[in-house]
Amino acid sequence: MKKSVVLLVIALIMNVAFVSAKELNPRKSYLETTEEITSLLNPSVATKVLGKNAVVRVKVLITATGDIIVLETNAKNEKSKNYIQDNLNYKKLSKNELEAGNDYIFEINLKS
Repeated sequence: MKKSVVLLVIALIMNVAFVSAKELNPRKSYLETTEEITSLLNPSVATKVLGKNAVVRVKVLITATGDIIVLETNAKNEKSKNYIQDNLNYKKLSKNELEAGNDYIFEINLKS
């Protein structure tokens, strides 16, 4: 009985430590930036250019002047990669949610 109480106390302490660690590093959503990137990709044109639906992860770098540089995408076809790079590279963001010099990953849902 004594061992089970000790194990329960240890489990509770470990659980509290993990929960507090999650609160220290919350994940930001960057809603305004996501909306701005969506408008830069111009979904009405994308339906004519891209073949099928896909969720693409795009890694971007924000420069000191606020420009977007596409570092990599996981798009499977070359047409999608080129479309994303052409529409995002060297575009300026009007919202200042992102810090310059940092990499960010966004998931983009491309629909045909």
